[in-house]
Amino acid sequence: MTDISVKFVSKKISKIRWRPKSDVKSAPSTIFVTGSWDDQQNTICVWDLRDRIAASDDRDDEISALDHEPQKTFEMPYAGDVLDLQYLSSNTFAVASSTGAVTVLKHLSSSETLAHLCTWDKHHQFKTGSPAACTCLAPRGDEWIATGGEDGQIVIVALEQRQPVQTLADSCTINDLTFLKQSEILSVNSFGQLKTFDLRQDPKQQAQIFSVTENHTPLLCLDKHPGQAHIVATGGEDGMLTIWDLRQEKFPMTLLEAHTGAMWEVKFHPHNPNHLFTCSDDGSLWHWDGSSTDPVSSFTGTKGKDSTRQGGAIVSPWLSLETSRHKLDISSLLPNKSLPVNSLDIDTSTLLCGTDSETIYSVHLPMLD
Repeated sequence: MTDISVKFVSKKISKIRWRPKSDVKSAPSTIFVTGSWDDQQNTICVWDLRDRIAASDDRDDEISALDHEPQKTFEMPYAGDVLDLQYLSSNTFAVASSTGAVTVLKHLSSSETLAHLCTWDKHHQFKTGSPAACTCLAPRGDEWIATGGEDGQIVIVALEQRQPVQTLADSCTINDLTFLKQSEILSVNSFGQLKTFDLRQDPKQQAQIFSVTENHTPLLCLDKHPGQAHIVATGGEDGMLTIWDLRQEKFPMTLLEAHTGAMWEVKFHPHNPNHLFTCSDDGSLWHWDGSSTDPVSSFTGTKGKDSTRQGGAIVSPWLSLETSRHKLDISSLLPNKSLPVNSLDIDTSTLLCGTDSETIYSVHLPMLD
């Protein structure tokens, strides 16, 4: 059974992220941060779900794990719409603004507040000099941040430097990106392309390009498999979910019909990557369970945890969807459709999402405990 709680927050939530644990032995995180958009004064907020985690750990307590709402512990104004928010470490995170700026903030251990570390103003701008929105961020540890913008630029900065480490050009808006490897960036753009850039090569070298279809439907979001970086999920403006195998140059993708509106975020579970989550402009939040697509997994004791070893090779259920699509279990997690669900994040068995209906949903998924 899935438990759901809803918190009304009086702001449209554009991004929501769990604060990472300081080390692997730590208890599950209870802190998350949100950013807002489409308001005269947007904000960054810090929230605590400590009571909820404590309640869910107490198996003898008859109180529902979701009877406790998240409590706002800190709020600060932010200029422009928050278009992305990514943690660099357990203490620091970066924020992308519609003004073109990128800001790095730090959790203070002495209090529940945030401190400003640095800002790159007009980090993205058009050739005319007017600011271009910074649409997405990708950290490489706590040293580098790659940013994408409406100006079609990918800009890589180091925290200690004002000037960019490297700049890569694309032909249109960069909608999402991630570090595929230490020296390789993966991005999606508004021309419907998935591109890989090798930072060791000359920036003028042609990037490797993958395309879904010839109609160039924009790709809006991406996530790489946490254990197998060649497996990538992307979401499109048409609501389609695409699973890519970057090792395959011919027919590298599997297309799955998904939402009826644009898919804003897609995310593999960080520890159980046979589980995938998507949210959409159509107001829905979906859980894609691929753990039953592999007939061997239940016998090896790894069902739902990760890929399965077959004949000495690791096989992911996401790469066998053509032959076992009927086994892919898809469930809608929200009780009824709201305004757009803009952002999601999951840590252990607690899924968070933020919406345009000025709400934060907390969803407990017992199968992931």
